[in-house]
Amino acid sequence: MFPLGLITYIKIGLFALAILVAGYTGYSIEASRFERYKALQAEQTQKAQELHQAATDEIRTQKDAQIASINNQLLDAVSQLRSRPNRSQATGNGQGGTGATLSAEDAEFLVREAARADVLRTGLQACYEQYDALK
Repeated sequence: MFPLGLITYIKIGLFALAILVAGYTGYSIEASRFERYKALQAEQTQKAQELHQAATDEIRTQKDAQIASINNQLLDAVSQLRSRPNRSQATGNGQGGTGATLSAEDAEFLVREAARADVLRTGLQACYEQYDALK
């Protein structure tokens, strides 16, 4: 009924079982090695992220301090401009171009625009520093 002997079928079955056990063992060993590798990579990534976050926080702190300084200078400049004559009282004809004859409103506008430009420049510089810190 069977073309081969019973012992031969038992040997084939044991050989197939041995191949399955070896394959499973190899898979489990490689899977554990891969899990250790992933854990190591995650740990290194976490450390790098913490370093980058610390650098980012330092850059943000410096940027905020510079912006606060710019805002303080703006308040001082605006308070000094209150003593200038108003636009309706100004008698200058626009000649000279030194800014000494600007009305209070015009001078305040220009000072505020300069402060706004300084804030933007400070933010851009902080952005560049943060980008360079990631390299």
